[in-house]
Amino acid sequence: METEIEIKFFFNAHFADELLAKISQYKVISHKNQMLYNVYFETPLRALRTMDMGLRVRRIDDQCTQTIKTSGRVIGGLHQRPEYNEPIEGLQPELSRFNSKIWPEDCNINQLQSQLSPLFSTDFNRLHWLLEMPDGTLIEVAYDCGKIIATQGEADICEIELELVKGDESKLFVLAQDIASLPQVRLGNVSKAQRGYMLTEGADFVVKPIDFSTLNHDMNLQEAMSVNFQHGLKHLQYHENCYLEGGDFSALVELQKSIMFLHQNIHLFKEAGVSFVGCAWIEDLQWLARSFSWVDERLVFRNLLENKAYYIRKLPRLKQLQKKLRLADQALPSEEDIFNMLHSSRYCHFVLGLTEWLIQLEKTPQTDEQPVSLLSFSDTALTEGWSKLKIALSSEPLLSIDKLLAHQGLLAANLMTGFSFGNLFSTERIAEYCYPWLDIYQGIHELSMLDTIYEVALDEESSETKNEYLKWVKRKQYSLLSAIEQSKQRALLNEMYWIDPDN
Repeated sequence: METEIEIKFFFNAHFADELLAKISQYKVISHKNQMLYNVYFETPLRALRTMDMGLRVRRIDDQCTQTIKTSGRVIGGLHQRPEYNEPIEGLQPELSRFNSKIWPEDCNINQLQSQLSPLFSTDFNRLHWLLEMPDGTLIEVAYDCGKIIATQGEADICEIELELVKGDESKLFVLAQDIASLPQVRLGNVSKAQRGYMLTEGADFVVKPIDFSTLNHDMNLQEAMSVNFQHGLKHLQYHENCYLEGGDFSALVELQKSIMFLHQNIHLFKEAGVSFVGCAWIEDLQWLARSFSWVDERLVFRNLLENKAYYIRKLPRLKQLQKKLRLADQALPSEEDIFNMLHSSRYCHFVLGLTEWLIQLEKTPQTDEQPVSLLSFSDTALTEGWSKLKIALSSEPLLSIDKLLAHQGLLAANLMTGFSFGNLFSTERIAEYCYPWLDIYQGIHELSMLDTIYEVALDEESSETKNEYLKWVKRKQYSLLSAIEQSKQRALLNEMYWIDPDN
């Protein structure tokens, strides 16, 4: 068995000369150019996938090798995946040649063999370099250009892969950071095989709301921190892919939530005494937050204009109002601007930096004695966050718009704390507790929508139209504040889900 440790990048072939120039700056031990033809096999019921395995036969020149890859893991663009390789004759796999110990005990190899058929193939040219780093570390660099081919269609391949052959794993990141400075390069957390499966199944990246991080009660704080940051990074990269593949704006809303989730976990674990000094990726995260700070504003415009502007349908001069809103929306970053941000060197450096930090975190020795349990830590974080918000919103008999808008960030932070620790508690109790708070959060968003109409009204030349707009806004605000006040009263009375009711 071999375990690959490699970093993958998606690339643009237009900038191949820049890649070649970059490689030439290093000590090249060997260089070759090969054509690789790969066929991926499966059964009709996806038996291999059920076992978290993938089967590939690769032909290079006249040599064929069959490979079983197991699930492994992906963090950022770093892929760590055990694999088993056996030479064979021809492109038809022979499962009996693999060590029998790699299969689950109840697996019938002969039956599995009889059910195999080609699922998709990859056909690409590989430029390959073996580089020696100054300390003697050996790294393979592969530049692949070609196609994923299935009966359902084709997809382009243009990737750079860095694989550690021998030596210091940290040097893999040194080289990766240098590659990240190339134009239009981004970390690839989706493998060729995964893309092939998606192509054959007609699957797309579909927007998914952020969910609870997969913590459990047996984890210590260091393990929990690692899982949470991986959770945030995975959600971020998934919706990066989601947006770039389909252009769905709601993917950017989730991407922004990923940024908020990561920010909140920095705050949470600083409170536990974790030092983030020297973590350059934090500055990059702050840059990323600024780069996507306009998402809330665009969400307001989109909600005002959706369903033929149903929300504002009763306002006078509706077509002129819609035009103003569209123009304001168009003044925000364009699709090209977003594409450039997600393909920028700084974004790539951020993902790499966070990935390397997570890898180093796993290697950091853990002390036998933990200062506090994960459950106790989460109890404290949730209690302090929600108590602060409750005090702030209870200081006035009736909530004002300014008060609500001022505490929108604190409410969002508390909700992100909930996503960080929610897996430790009852889902039903969490839903019951958070329901009125989510109503308040949605209400604050609607107040932002009304504020946008208010700003438009102030610019109206017609005093009659201006007054109509202002009356409509005031009426809506009054109704909305009343509803938010009712939600607030329910929220303040709800039992805290993280406190055991039996104690």
